[in-house]
Amino acid sequence: MSTHLSLQHAQRCIAAAIAEARRQRLAVCVAVVDAHANLLAFVRMDDSVPGAIDLAQRKARSAALFRLPSGELGRLAGPGQPLWSIEQSNGGLACFAGGMPLGDAGGSCLGGVGVSGASAAQDQSIAEAAVAMATIQR
Repeated sequence: MSTHLSLQHAQRCIAAAIAEARRQRLAVCVAVVDAHANLLAFVRMDDSVPGAIDLAQRKARSAALFRLPSGELGRLAGPGQPLWSIEQSNGGLACFAGGMPLGDAGGSCLGGVGVSGASAAQDQSIAEAAVAMATIQR
């Protein structure tokens, strides 16, 4: 039986991210994409900056397309690194922290979550809270 990321799981992921952002007193945007990097769910918290809308989606897409945290992709994409300038591919990626792949208990990538609107470290901690809620059992 194939497992996929359902809207219900995406909504739980977003709820966990919002709860963590509120705990940190931050306003962010959160995007969840499926395994093909298509947008499944999105929220923009009150007072989040408009530029975070696009970045949250790019972080989620980056994590899903390459099955890596977007910050790790960024480390591989720097000058002299093996994936130098990969952020130019796939309609534009975000190669800094805040995007995480979403998977099932068996290790299959089912999509990605992206968070933007705070510092990269804060975005990452919020994305990690979302991932912790979203692991899907087979």
